[in-house]
Amino acid sequence: MASATTCAASGGGGATLEFRAVRGGGAYAVCGAREARALGWTPTMVSRDWERALTRVREAATRTREAFAAAFVGPKGVGKSTLARHAANVILRERGVCGWLDLDCGQPELTAPGMVSLTILRAPLLGPPQTHQASGAEFEGAPSAPLYASFVGDVSPQGDPDAYVEGALACVDAWAALGEDKPALVVNASGWVKGLGLELAEEILRAVGRSTESCYVININSHVASRNVPDDVYWFHDANVPETSNPRVTTYEVAAGFGTAPKGADAETEETSVETYENIANDASPGGTKSKDTKRSPSDSRALSWLAWSRQTVAMCNERPHEGALELDDLGENEAFAATAFDLTTATPWRVSFDDITLHVLQSDLDAREALMALNGAVVGLLKSAAPGRYCAECVGVGVVRGIDVDNRYVYILTPVSSEKLKSVTTLALGTLEFPPRLLGHAGEYPYMQVGAIANEGSGSKAIKSRNNILRQNTAPTRR
Repeated sequence: MASATTCAASGGGGATLEFRAVRGGGAYAVCGAREARALGWTPTMVSRDWERALTRVREAATRTREAFAAAFVGPKGVGKSTLARHAANVILRERGVCGWLDLDCGQPELTAPGMVSLTILRAPLLGPPQTHQASGAEFEGAPSAPLYASFVGDVSPQGDPDAYVEGALACVDAWAALGEDKPALVVNASGWVKGLGLELAEEILRAVGRSTESCYVININSHVASRNVPDDVYWFHDANVPETSNPRVTTYEVAAGFGTAPKGADAETEETSVETYENIANDASPGGTKSKDTKRSPSDSRALSWLAWSRQTVAMCNERPHEGALELDDLGENEAFAATAFDLTTATPWRVSFDDITLHVLQSDLDAREALMALNGAVVGLLKSAAPGRYCAECVGVGVVRGIDVDNRYVYILTPVSSEKLKSVTTLALGTLEFPPRLLGHAGEYPYMQVGAIANEGSGSKAIKSRNNILRQNTAPTRR
C-alpha cells in the first residue's frame, strides 16, 4: 500500500495540518484544509503545540530504527485518541509499521468496547474509531485483527482493576515477545488519571518501559487544572530496578486542542525534559470547526462502534466481507441503525453446545438459572483457555447471544470472528456491556413489547438518574 503524502495548509489564525483522506486505487492521499473545505469536508484543525509534539515523534522515528514507546495520557475529552492517531500515522509514514496499545476499554480505537488490545498497524488510521474496527476477521478497509486482546467486560476499569491490569500487561508482553522485530508503540491511555486510575496507568507503562530504552510521554492538559494528571508523576519509572535500567523518558506538556493552555513552566531534569509550547488558537472559519464526532457523548460514540461491529457481523455471517465497511455518507445514521438492526435479525448465528464451552460471569456471582437469563441477548467475550500462570485469557473477539435453546442445550451467537479462530474458543465471558437498543430489533410492533409492558415514554420505563446538580424550586437561592 502506498504511503500517505502530506499537503499542509494554514488558515485563519492557527496552525493546521492536513486531514481528510481520499482513498483511490489502494493509495492514501491527505489534502489541506482549504482543499477539504472546497470539497465540502470538515478539516481537522491542529494547534501548533500538537504539531510540534508530532514533530518530536517524527524525529524519534527517523533518528533510529530501534523500537520506542509514545504514551498519550490525560483526562477524558482532551483529544488523546485524536493526537495518538496522528502520531501513529507519522510513524507509519516513516517506518511502515506501528504498534497500537489501546488501554481505553470504554472507547477503544480499534475494537469493540470492553476490551484492551495490541494491534500492529500497517495502514493509516483515517477517521474516528467506527471507521476502522478490527473485529477478529479480515474486512476490506479494516485493520488487521489484534495481535492480542483481553476482555474487560466493562466500559471502565473500576469494576475489576486487577483483571484490567492483567489484561493490559498481557498485551504488553505480546509486544515485548516480538523481540528485535517489535515496532514502535503508540499507547492510547485511559482517561482515568486520578487515584487508583493513575496507579494502574503507572504500572502498565512501567511494564512498557522495561522493554524499550526510549519512551515519550505526551501529557495533554485540560483547561480545568483539577482534571489533569498530578505533577511529579514519573512515567515508565520502576523504583524496584537500578536507575541505569530505567529507560530515558522525555515528557511533553501540551494543551487540549481548541483554545486551552498547557500547564507548568519550562523545566528539564536528567529523567525528564519538559517542553511547554505557546498555544495557538484556531480562529478558523465555520468550515474548519470540529467535526460532529467530537461532540458526541461517550455512549453515542460506543453506539457507533457497535454499529460498525454489527455491519461486520452481518457481512461475515452472510459471507460477504466486502460489505463490512461502515459508510454513513450515503445513508443517514438513523437509517443505518434501522437497516443494520433488521440485517442482524436475519443473519445466521453460530450454534454452540453447552457441553463445549464454559460460562464465566465477571464481577458477579450467579447461579445457573440466573446466568442463562442474563446471557440471553447479552454481549459476551470469546476467550481461549488461559495460559498457565495467567489470571486472564486471550480474547479473540466479542459476540452477541441471539438466543438460547435450553432443551437441546445450545446457545446461538452472532459474531464477526472467523471460523478458524472460533475453533479455539473455550469460554464465554459475560460482563456488564450493553448492546445499543437501536440494534436489538428493527422497527415494528412486538407482542411482548406492546402487551403488559411499560411504554418507552412511561413513568418508570428507565433507570432513575441522579439530578443532584438541579436544585428544587423551594431550595434554590433567591435574589434579594
